[in-house]
Amino acid sequence: MTEFHFITLGLGVALVVCVWGFNAWQEWRFKKRAAAAFARSHPDVLLETPKNMVRQGEGGARMEPSLTGAAAFVPPPAEVAASAPPELELTDSLALAVSILDPALDYIAELHPGDTIEFADITAIEVGKRVRTLGLSTSDEWEVIRPGGSYSELRIGLQLVDRQGSLSEAQMMMFSEQVTALAEQAGGVATFPRREDKLRVAQQLDAFCAEVDMVIGLNIVSSRNPFAISRIYGMAEAAGMVLESDGVFHLRSESGKTLFKLADRHHRPLDALEETPSITLLLDVPRVAGGEEAFERMTDLAQQMALTLGGDLVDDENRSLKPADLAAIQKQLIVIYDRMDERGIAAGSMAALRLFA
Repeated sequence: MTEFHFITLGLGVALVVCVWGFNAWQEWRFKKRAAAAFARSHPDVLLETPKNMVRQGEGGARMEPSLTGAAAFVPPPAEVAASAPPELELTDSLALAVSILDPALDYIAELHPGDTIEFADITAIEVGKRVRTLGLSTSDEWEVIRPGGSYSELRIGLQLVDRQGSLSEAQMMMFSEQVTALAEQAGGVATFPRREDKLRVAQQLDAFCAEVDMVIGLNIVSSRNPFAISRIYGMAEAAGMVLESDGVFHLRSESGKTLFKLADRHHRPLDALEETPSITLLLDVPRVAGGEEAFERMTDLAQQMALTLGGDLVDDENRSLKPADLAAIQKQLIVIYDRMDERGIAAGSMAALRLFA
């Protein structure tokens, strides 16, 4: 080999060594930066606050809401609740935050920007499921991100299950890609829970939801002439129901939650009709706290309306509903609410309203 060959070979080796050294230095820098970003001098209350228990759900195909029964969620006595000391002291803002993102219901990414990130720089994450973002504000409090806000950390949650079914692996990957891109734009890093674990939790939770996702429908069908809407209005209003903008009567609890509805059976707004051949009373089982009492009120009203209007009380298959049938439905209702309570997802709770939306 000539002297020129030796020089060329030496330069090539030197170049390889330099590239390897530069990459090693970059890796060291990234690890140091990530360690600093993820280090916590205090517990992460958002991730460590006790959540809804999620146990393994049994298999079953997801069903559309159908006729079934139910029972009430009974809150613990106030004195018992007061005597149990909270595991964590939560501020109002933090209590709100932990009710919005729940590790049992959400796939939560942690985003650590290189510097504080402004609200205007937080791009929307869209994957076909509910996504909510919390930020650690300059006052060191977690809040739902808002215009004008500036945040040192973000928690971005993707809901695992809703009434359309379970989160898919493709949706989870899209979410991870978009959050990672946002982190890179902010000069920071993002971390995620194990994908396989969360997909398994989502499938189990979806199977459980399918078992308890029921809507009870009591139908009143005219045996002769159609019902005059004015008569329906009078009876619904006397029962404390209010016609709302969706053209449906709602009976609401003191907290403003819908207990059950009265609607035209053919899904037409009642305020657009003068008469109808059939109406239906609907109780959305997992979304109603105190469902047993609500069911009793609904059945009383249904029987009264059938008698007064001269109609027949039937199920969705137009089979006549007798008192024994209503009692059987109520027993099913009790079973469903017991299962929800055992799962740690009380009917009408924040978790239930999210899952069954």
